[in-house]
Amino acid sequence: MKSHKFFSLKRFGRLLAANLRLNSKRYLYTIIGGAFGIYLLLLFGMLTNENYTIDYNYYSGLFSLSLMSLGLFIGSAFPAFSEKPATANFLLFPASHFEKLLTQFLLYYVAGATIFVFVFWVDAHLARLSLLNLEDVRTGKWIIEPFSYGNIIQTFAIKKIEYFWHFLIIIFSSGGFLFTTRLFFKRFALAKSIISGVILFLLTYVFLVLFSHLFYTEITKGFNLAAIEYAGLWGVSNYILLVDSLFAIILLFFLPLAYFKLKEKQV
Repeated sequence: MKSHKFFSLKRFGRLLAANLRLNSKRYLYTIIGGAFGIYLLLLFGMLTNENYTIDYNYYSGLFSLSLMSLGLFIGSAFPAFSEKPATANFLLFPASHFEKLLTQFLLYYVAGATIFVFVFWVDAHLARLSLLNLEDVRTGKWIIEPFSYGNIIQTFAIKKIEYFWHFLIIIFSSGGFLFTTRLFFKRFALAKSIISGVILFLLTYVFLVLFSHLFYTEITKGFNLAAIEYAGLWGVSNYILLVDSLFAIILLFFLPLAYFKLKEKQV
């Protein structure tokens, strides 16, 4: 009985269907706008590239840059909290706190990341096809390699596989932070979430600098971090382990916090 009160598949399905019905145009316009923006970014980058070679290094850089759009989308979760009438309707909908949180998590976090991966793949191929008729491309002077996620993963594998996991932890943790902090603000929630993230980053850096001055007094100057780099657990650099640990703590802390913050709003 308690488990049914916490989560019901039928009740969750009704909530998900209602959300898609009410916000379908918003999701559609966001996907179209994001796809068009990423396409222009890829196309402009190709046209201004001076190396005459578009390879996996170019795609990797643009993919990382385009992830900002995914972060903005995740940070715009819980759109109902932007207006009082919509907030009341959302909170009064017959569903548990967990179901409401899970709905937003699936739509903005999981579905958002999945659609982003697909959209970037389509845009990369469209941008390449748009330039294939150029004379420099036809003569072979300008080489535009086809995009493949396998090449990006292989790049990380060559550099060391821990860099791949390092990249994923940072991306998912940043998304979890933006997803949760949105619940703490009503107006301009996305902008305030980004500012909060910057402030948190700066405070963390200052905290690390203080530790650096404490343990490495002789070689630490000003705001420069000074520490000895060595192979730690599983042979991974202690710097990477530190960053991954901090971001993992953010992910494990902020996602449960989102549930309790949503529960607080219900009350």
